[in-house]
Order: sequence, then C-alpha cells, then structure tokens
Amino acid sequence: MRTELIVVAGLLVAAGAAAQEHRPSEDEMFGAKPEAPTAAPSGSAAPAESTAPAASGAPPGAPPVTPPPGTNPAAATEAQAPAPPSSAPADSRDEAVLGGHETQMFTEEAAPSDPLRIGGQLYLRAQTTALAGQHPGNYSFSTPALADVYFDARPNDRVRGFILGRMIYDPTLPTDSSSFGTATLPATGGTSGSANLSSLFGQQSRSPRLFLDQLWLRFDIAHTVFVTAGKQHVRWGTGHFWSPSDFLHLTFRNPLDVFDARTGTTMVKLHFPVESKAWNFYAYGVTENADATPTVSHVAGAARAEFVVDTAEFGVGAFVRRDQDPKVAADVSFGIGDFDLYGEVALKNASEIDRVRFTPDAQFTAPSGTTQDEYLASLKTATDALYRVYRDHDYRPQIVGGLSYARKYNDNDTFTVGAEYFYNGFGYSDEHAYPGLLLPHTTDLTQPAPFFYLGRHYGALYVTFPSPFKLDLHTFTLSTLGNVSDRSFITRFDYSYVLLTHLRFEAFASARYGNPQGEFRFGVSSPLLPPSSPAVFDLGVALRLAI
Repeated sequence: MRTELIVVAGLLVAAGAAAQEHRPSEDEMFGAKPEAPTAAPSGSAAPAESTAPAASGAPPGAPPVTPPPGTNPAAATEAQAPAPPSSAPADSRDEAVLGGHETQMFTEEAAPSDPLRIGGQLYLRAQTTALAGQHPGNYSFSTPALADVYFDARPNDRVRGFILGRMIYDPTLPTDSSSFGTATLPATGGTSGSANLSSLFGQQSRSPRLFLDQLWLRFDIAHTVFVTAGKQHVRWGTGHFWSPSDFLHLTFRNPLDVFDARTGTTMVKLHFPVESKAWNFYAYGVTENADATPTVSHVAGAARAEFVVDTAEFGVGAFVRRDQDPKVAADVSFGIGDFDLYGEVALKNASEIDRVRFTPDAQFTAPSGTTQDEYLASLKTATDALYRVYRDHDYRPQIVGGLSYARKYNDNDTFTVGAEYFYNGFGYSDEHAYPGLLLPHTTDLTQPAPFFYLGRHYGALYVTFPSPFKLDLHTFTLSTLGNVSDRSFITRFDYSYVLLTHLRFEAFASARYGNPQGEFRFGVSSPLLPPSSPAVFDLGVALRLAI
C-alpha cells in the first residue's frame, strides 16, 4: 500500500434556486445537509432519517416530513372545531358520509385546504472538454438537459405521498446508438451517479430518457413507528465526496455532479425513534436490487442504529442479501473547537466483485471482422485474454476521514475549507487495468469499480465563499480532486449567481493534469485501442429553474 498522500478533491456548489415557502424546497427533493439525529416527539410526523453532514450538493436523503407548509394554524383550529348545527339534515349526512370540508372521517387529523403541491426544476447545460493537441474546433460538445416534476400530497400531518419523475435529453447525441467507440470522460458529473468505465464504450442516442426518481408513502403507527414505503432516498455515511457505506443506493455518488441526481431505491423503511435519548433505529426491506427480485428470498434486509453521545454522533449498520456476504458499516461525526471531523468505514467481501488483471504476455488475436457484430465479438474475446477477470474472497475496508473549518471574516460572511481522504481497499494501484474495465468482455462484469473508486488512495481539498461581502447572490468554490494511486488530478473553479428568484446561472472551468493515462485525464493506452489523447481542460455553463 502506498503511504504517500497528495491531498486533493472536488467539491461542487449545489445550486438550485430556493423554492417558495409553500412548496417543498430543493433540499427536500434532493437531500439537504442533515442535522444531528433526533427522535420524533410524540404526536409529530416522522423526522427525516439521520445521516452525517454532507457537502454542498449533498447526496439525496428521504425528504423530511414536516407539517404541510403554508397551513394556517388558525384555519386548522377552525377545521377541527365542531360544525354548527345545520338546517339541512340531508346535506349534513352527505358531508359526513362523502367527506365534507370541515372534518375528515376516521381520523383525528384535519386536512389542509391545499393538500397537493406540484413543482420541479429545469436544468440546461452546455459543456466542452479539450484533449491534448486537439484543435478547438474538435473539442467535445454536449448540452444535456434535465427536467424534474414532482407531486407532493400531504392530506394531514401524519400522512404524505411523494412522486418525482425525471427526463434527460441531449440533442447533441446521434439519432441512433448503432455506432460505437470510446467517448471522452466529461469533467462534470453525469445524472445517475458514478458510472462504470464501460459506459464510455459505445454511444447513447438523443432520444429522451425517462426515470422514476421517487414514489413513496409515509405515515406513522400510533406516533411510535414511522413507515416509509416505496422508491426513496436513504443515505448512510458521513463522507462528503466518497460514500462507500452508502449501501442503499444502487450506485455511488459522483463527486463532480452539481447535485446528486441518482434515483432512489424501492424499499420499506421502519423508523423507531427513542425520544428521551435522541437515538434512532431503522429496519429496511429492500425490494429493488441491481438484479431482478423474482422471489421473496431475494428481498434484501438492512438495519441501522444512530446514537448521540455528548456532541458526537455515531451510526452502525448492516446490509444482508441472499447468496451474498453481509456488508457492515460504521460512521462518526463530532466537533473539536471550530473544526468538524467525520469518518466512516465500510467492510465488504470481494467475492461478488469482478476485477481485471492486465497480462501483457497473454496470447490474443487482434480484433477483426467484416461486420460490426463480428468485430465486436472478436474484440470481446481479445479483451478476455489480455485483461483476465478474477475474484478475491476476503473482506476489505473502505475508509473515509475528513474535516472542515468555517471562519467568519465579516459581519455576515464566512468561508469554509475542508479536506478528505479515502482509502479504497478494492481500488487498483496503477492505471494498467483501466482499459480492461472500459472494453467489453464476453460476459458483462459484475460490480466492477466505477469512476472515483478506481484507485487505492484519494484525497480532497476545497474552499468555498458563499455570498462574500456585498455579493449576496454569488458563490465561489475552488476545489481539487485527485487519484493519488495513479497520480492524476482535476482542479475546478465553480461560480453561481442567482439571476432571479428561482433562476440561477452556473459556470465552471477545470484543469486536468498528472499522469496522462490516469483516471482524471484518461488517455487510455491499450493494444486493443487506438492511441487516445489525455484531457487537458473543461468549460461549462448552466441555467437552473426550480419551483
């Protein structure tokens, strides 16, 4: 294991205009920086699941349940008061049976006057990546657009239903996906988490892609057990950039994403708060997995406990699925003076993870064929020979540790600096195996290492200035992200400006440097691929409308 560490990292500004008070905020939709674990007071709605502090653009957690915003307390009291006698018994009977606007049947909770909210966001981007020695006219170009629409139903304080759908569209892609090749690694994140390298081989079409991000119901049982059933976000761990213990998402978060746009996971969550100690206990039945769930025996189970001791927060959890070794995790966060410290560790068995090993002395036949299918078949056979697939059978740790420091430098102005280190027990010590993860094999790899989890050692460093001095609508962030194992880095400057109440302008510029074949430059070198130039810099702009 290398002992050298170059502290680096990538933190992006989570943009998004603030929503109106009577609508769910973007933090509710995509996850906000959670507070310390707290138990729900008797008679209140279930608190949001407790997780450790998250960086700007924090990965999504289940949207917190709060009393319906915009509800007038006086109106609620009036609704709960007995209705005056009516001179029309028939009308009173109809209201009692069919549900009038005074009270609801079979519940002590009164319905708000506006129980359904509709909103969403529109996110338009344009970005380019330059390769070494490339003419500016040949720089890559893409304009990915994202649209979210949500329906938030809160008939009373104890029941809530939420649906969020997503569409992604990029008109710069080809009209069909019949052709294939190696795409450029973009400097901004994707829209579905940290992707496998194989996603760069081949092409997607410009046809709009539709996703279901969230679809859940939440209610409580006797103000004691809080139930959330359906497709939802639950995040474990305390890491700002890397989250190896985030077992309940199907993909890892991409640190370069401006906001975490991974879709949720379908499950049933039971929350048991202990109010007197501010402790929380959770149990999960996970019905959605990377593979199908054809029988009851394929449903995964998980459990987590969170404790508050003085000023420190601790969490432990485990994830179990049939025919797989259990995964366990623990995390902690605490403060020392002006510093916030955090850490997490995840233990997983390598027995279900396909790894590749570059064997330069292997005998293979160069890919050939008169048709695309024939060429692709011969390429897969050659890839199997040159990049052999294997599995280990031992538990390995993935460890994250970090700190942040915030300082006030003016009456209402602060800046924050932070650093994070990630040891990845499943990472590769150099870049020679990367083409084996990129190129297709005769059998698709199972759980191969994705981007930002390729190396053995990573580091992060960032500084952010939100609303400095009189620039109340501006935010500036400078960050660096690096793979210390293969010695490749990316330094990025992000800027955001609130144009109008719900409209935000974003821009970024990044420089890539270090090992030309490393993860963040990705000038892939392989006997099976033509020479590829490494990335040098990236530019991008975006507009985001959120309501």
